[in-house]
Amino acid sequence: MWIDGKLCRLCLVSSRLSDVYRLNMDSEAPRFLRELSELLEEQSRTEAFTRSFNLVKRMAKSRDPYAGYKRELWTLGWRIARRVEGYLKATGWRLDEALRLAAAANIIDTSVLGYEPVDLEKAIWDRPWIEEIPEIPRGEIVYIAVDNAGEAAVDMVLAEALRANGYEVKLAVRSETYEIDVTWEELESTAEVEVVKTPGNKPPVLYLNEGFIIAKGIANLEAYLEDEGVKETLHLLRAKCNVIAAMFEVPRNAPIIATGRTIRELLSTYKRINRQ
Repeated sequence: MWIDGKLCRLCLVSSRLSDVYRLNMDSEAPRFLRELSELLEEQSRTEAFTRSFNLVKRMAKSRDPYAGYKRELWTLGWRIARRVEGYLKATGWRLDEALRLAAAANIIDTSVLGYEPVDLEKAIWDRPWIEEIPEIPRGEIVYIAVDNAGEAAVDMVLAEALRANGYEVKLAVRSETYEIDVTWEELESTAEVEVVKTPGNKPPVLYLNEGFIIAKGIANLEAYLEDEGVKETLHLLRAKCNVIAAMFEVPRNAPIIATGRTIRELLSTYKRINRQ
């Protein structure tokens, strides 16, 4: 399922060709595009994006082509996480503030069409344009399906805030590399809560079928929309592309906090208006 069949496929081509050039594989571009063209027929956005990045890894002969950049992001993320932690401690670990900051932290990316980089140290304090914060049920495990390296340091502060409010928390993370997203190997040794390893490099939200799920970022959101199962989810993200911004009717890069139920309703309206 593609939110917008034309624009999302254009994003796939633009994003992966950018990977090829960013990773200094210019001479491989024609062959890469030939192989990538087959994935444009894929009906699942999640399959197309993950398989195409696996193609990038194979051509780069690297299991983690962005490892160096991810180390830089972790350095930045830990510095900001310390500031966020100090602020939340001063508020008495207000959970609504922790969720706002975690949504604002979803600003880093490499592969979204139209993405405009923003200074994370300033962006972390941006307020959500949409803020739907439900009552998180007591007695259920709260899973955080994490996203980018660096940003994940703030997610761990969110986990700390949830624990301070009496919740049991687990982090869910890919076992294999995908773009600049964090992996289980990177997170397991630093997190103070249990880290659940999900198979391969598809978005972790696909493999969560219990508890209350907090899903970070666009990939987890779109994977959730493709999943036929009924899950209780809360999504924290930025509207980094025109498609997501149009679906939510917010400016590009706006932070968003919304439940899965609301997002499914917005998707239905978006597709009806655009006659997809």
